Amino acid sequence: MKNNQALNMTLLCFDPIHYPKNEGVMRRIHYGGSTESFPVENCAVYNEDGSVSLKYYNPTAKKVELRYRLHNYQHSKSEYRKDPDFYSKDFVIEPMTLEDDGYWHITINPGAGFHSVYFIADGVRVINTRGPYGYDGFDIRNFVDLPDDEDTQLHPVPHGAITREIYWSEETQRYRACWVYTPASYAFSDRKYPVLYMQHGGSQDEVCWFQSGKMDMLMDNLIARGEAEEMIIVCNNGYVLKETETGEFQEGRLDHVIINDCMPYIEKKYRIQTDRRKRAAAGLSMGGGHVRRLVFGHPELFANVGIFSSGECFPTVMEDMDFSKLFSDAAQFNESMDVVYITCGEADPRYDRTTADLRPLQDQGFKIEFQGYQGQHEWNVWRYSAKDFVKKLFKPNQE
Repeated sequence: MKNNQALNMTLLCFDPIHYPKNEGVMRRIHYGGSTESFPVENCAVYNEDGSVSLKYYNPTAKKVELRYRLHNYQHSKSEYRKDPDFYSKDFVIEPMTLEDDGYWHITINPGAGFHSVYFIADGVRVINTRGPYGYDGFDIRNFVDLPDDEDTQLHPVPHGAITREIYWSEETQRYRACWVYTPASYAFSDRKYPVLYMQHGGSQDEVCWFQSGKMDMLMDNLIARGEAEEMIIVCNNGYVLKETETGEFQEGRLDHVIINDCMPYIEKKYRIQTDRRKRAAAGLSMGGGHVRRLVFGHPELFANVGIFSSGECFPTVMEDMDFSKLFSDAAQFNESMDVVYITCGEADPRYDRTTADLRPLQDQGFKIEFQGYQGQHEWNVWRYSAKDFVKKLFKPNQE
């Protein structure tokens, strides 16, 4: 008997719980109404000097260390992409200090941006459940986020909603989940909205654009200032696995899932404009390859695409799809496509190949915009890529 899929499903994210320093307090504050005050332990404190102080509770450990990247984002340089072994050695491991309260302490200053951090207790990597954590790298990991972009932060503006949708996929013969962002006005209007399908990268999942990319906060702030059009955003899991009779899995096609399974469901349930010029897709790394197939393989359905740090770079011919016809006539391509936005981190090994692939097309007059960003293969590049991309979408002069 197969296990029901619900047994392994997880939700998106949650507000941080500040743990009382004296654990005996917790029982007394469950139901409110107490005037008692108590100290709490915030295990990630962001300091005014740009550093972050981290704590990890493990009074029985003999040694605890913290591992994090050295050259994340603002510390990166373009020449780093020339070293094929750069990623494997670009980290530092620093000792944490045990205090009398059972917490290990450390303060680091890795520079602005989003950073994965790894706690190592007595030689074993552990998850600090009292600090920020999320999914990435096919695993749960801790992170710190030292913001240099106020648009990734909460502000007193109207906030949209994120909804988990579950739909049946004929492609996989399984249920699939996607997360849907609707702008704040959606609940109070009856109009239809354009739609953006966004894909995560390799080893990530459908929550990552909200968990790590902060797309909901970016959109809320951009919309409030009139810098981006209101739109619905749909995030699917990029791994399309079909279970066989033996219990093993085969790989399916994400473009088939989105077009045949997800889009009909979303367009039936949500008020969405179905004109191809009101549809867009964007993806990072592996997701860049996915949206290339989705948009260039189905130009009758999409007129906008953002490809960020694609591992494939920008070929027009792949083993599974050939876009030569689409890229045979620049004038026709430019008439058909509204926004084609390609980005890459300047310290990313993919940068040189991407620009080399694009240059001949740009020289022929294809309206393809490329933008490099400071950073490597990381969320700081992808946040800025997505932010600049959505500003370009669905403008009145594109209709």
